[in-house]
Amino acid sequence: MDAHRCSPAEDLLYWRGELPELLRAARRHRTSTPATFTRGHAAAALEKTLAGLVGPDQLTVWAQAVHFEEEVDIDEAYQDLLTQFLVEISTPELFEPVTAETCRRWLHRIRTSPRSAADR
Repeated sequence: MDAHRCSPAEDLLYWRGELPELLRAARRHRTSTPATFTRGHAAAALEKTLAGLVGPDQLTVWAQAVHFEEEVDIDEAYQDLLTQFLVEISTPELFEPVTAETCRRWLHRIRTSPRSAADR
């Protein structure tokens, strides 16, 4: 096995491929070391959506997958922000529809938010 091979959870976080394949791979393959979801992953997914490479519905599915993936931890320094992002984007029926404006607002928050108060 290639020691430099990324885990399926990392492939999901970086959105390297088509969502159905990424989801199947993440379900099939479990590792002992979880991948960490960061602001960079969230920003890249938002940028991908704003560029029209994926649709808002795909961003919602991706956020659901990341949020519920057992092999993914959330960066503790931004845990509140990133958890809120995943919850709101993954459940637009409870918050607001995922639109270009929603993505721009989240991208601004992700890029400019300070660390969580508990980690200062």
